[in-house]
Amino acid sequence: MDADQELKSLKRGLKAMMLINAQGSLAISELSRGLGLPRTTAERVLMTLLAEGFVDRDPQTKRFFLTDRVRALSGGYSDESWIAHVAAPMLFETTREIGWPLIIATPAGEYMRTRLTTDPATSLNIHRRHIGSEIAMGVSSSGIVHLAFLDPEQQRILLQILRESDDPSQEAARDANRIGYALAQAREGGYSFGLDLGQERSVSVPIFERGQVKAVLLMVFMARGLTHEQVVRDFVPRLKAMAADIERLAFQEHPAPVI
Repeated sequence: MDADQELKSLKRGLKAMMLINAQGSLAISELSRGLGLPRTTAERVLMTLLAEGFVDRDPQTKRFFLTDRVRALSGGYSDESWIAHVAAPMLFETTREIGWPLIIATPAGEYMRTRLTTDPATSLNIHRRHIGSEIAMGVSSSGIVHLAFLDPEQQRILLQILRESDDPSQEAARDANRIGYALAQAREGGYSFGLDLGQERSVSVPIFERGQVKAVLLMVFMARGLTHEQVVRDFVPRLKAMAADIERLAFQEHPAPVI
């Protein structure tokens, strides 16, 4: 095998792990579509990862999933629980001041998952979120912000997964122009209102670790209570400042453990 082939194989293996991580598990046919490769080639990629211990296979479903060994690839790995731990006092204090719920969310496959919520600190008649609840990445403000600040290759892979999703709540991701415009706006302004503009809305800003988007901070509000212009003027700067404080507290004062 020459050097070019070796690099190509490495890239395929890394992309395969990214796709499995985004989906939770994949069948050979799904990986074949995701990588744009023949089924036999996708199978060889998976068999190599299986032999090296980076993936395992469910004997019943025949689907492949990542093993704990992938964590050894990231000496800079840090658990999202750090974010919620250091951010909780700040978020609850701010919610008591502004009256609107604040949430920290992180990606989980096709969705954004709630890691921390200050809903209990409000008396507003809104949809109550709980830790672990999920919302579609392709439509939510948190999902748009997460996608907007990913590196281009990760973004491309996730958008492809969302376009092929069977979940009807991901429908907006199939409109390339609409979601492309939303992502460009999010990158330019550093925030997003998402694509689902019902009565209950949210605005999100990114939380970074070493220049990479790690989580998302969002504020939930009612359309009849605030206009987008008011939110941008009165709350987005505060959310960005809070995100910067969380980055400092979570990632600078508590360095990532070496695994």
